[in-house]
Amino acid sequence: MENWRMFVDFLMISGMALLFLISVFLLKSKTDFSKKILILFFINAFFFLLYYYAFIHRAKILGGIAFLFGNGTGYLLGPALLFYLKALVQPKRKTLKPFVKHLIPFAASFVLISIPVAYSIFSEETTAYGKAYAGIADYLNLVENTFFIVYILLSLRLLKRIQKACENHYSSLEKNNLNWFGVLVIGLLSIIVLDSLFSIYELFAPVYSWNIGTIIAFTFIALYSILGYKGMFQAKILLPDFLASEPEASTAASFLESDSKKAYTGRLDGLPDTEIDQLIQKLQTILEQKKPYLSDSLSLTELADEMGINNKELSELLNKHLNTSFYNLINTCRVNEFKQKITQSENEKYTLIALAYECGFPSKASFNRVFKQQTGMAPSKYKNLHQNLSDKKVKLS
Repeated sequence: MENWRMFVDFLMISGMALLFLISVFLLKSKTDFSKKILILFFINAFFFLLYYYAFIHRAKILGGIAFLFGNGTGYLLGPALLFYLKALVQPKRKTLKPFVKHLIPFAASFVLISIPVAYSIFSEETTAYGKAYAGIADYLNLVENTFFIVYILLSLRLLKRIQKACENHYSSLEKNNLNWFGVLVIGLLSIIVLDSLFSIYELFAPVYSWNIGTIIAFTFIALYSILGYKGMFQAKILLPDFLASEPEASTAASFLESDSKKAYTGRLDGLPDTEIDQLIQKLQTILEQKKPYLSDSLSLTELADEMGINNKELSELLNKHLNTSFYNLINTCRVNEFKQKITQSENEKYTLIALAYECGFPSKASFNRVFKQQTGMAPSKYKNLHQNLSDKKVKLS
């Protein structure tokens, strides 16, 4: 039992130390607004872990301090997650005021719950308030968790929209890969749902001698580590205004409108079919003759400039008239280019990855992933299959 307690202490202290170091690093470095949101996230998370550390050791004063600044975690972390994503694609002037408005529930929880209950922990004069809080704590936890879950779902919706916008602007998604954020949010959602189920259980059944919050705290340590490592090094995602723009509204649901008809105003809708066909032909000619996709950093704007139209018109042409995204179009061209290169005898001396780089793929990982998605097999298997077919043709001839 003693060894288990020492292990628990080690995890708690390690988690708090990690959160503290990350917060100090972000505070001392020159950071953009998205990183400042992370600072709030980690500071609150530090006190959240501190509260459960104090609970285990029955440290009254430490618990009161931790409860004061760590209570209402869902009311803070929910908006923090959502607006961290928004800050990656939007300037601070469009993010700060809405973020502050979304923190009103957290401010209310701090004033009405955190301060009085923390004070009741210190003082014997207000134990009635503390007892009243203890009687409804599970209900309040369910309300907070529901609030958090709503923001998690909104974050997932916004993440999907950002990923779609990146596909419409970038030919490579490695630098703007937010899959780690999706894993983080799904992990948080699982934990919050589990915590809610235990809160419901405790409303109708005897309370366990151990606290589920301690287990929740352990799982948070791992998720905070992911957010800390990935979040600190995640660069802003630069998108054209028409892809990154969102309605100027204060509610979470309103600015997450993802209707593609609102994303594109239909500048090409008024053109006759012959002019649309001419634009498509021009695009095909540029791709076949100039092969701009051989540049691993090709963007929607660069290709639009090559065509003599703006990026919004090119995006509309691809999405509405060719039923594809910029990312899929360019990588299809790269895959086809690679297929041609491996059939040429002068390229036999080169490795597959060397040929992939020549075709515009930025890395081995992206090449393997895209090639397998489009052909259903690994590049090496495709090459062997092609070689076998070539050998058979030679024998037949």
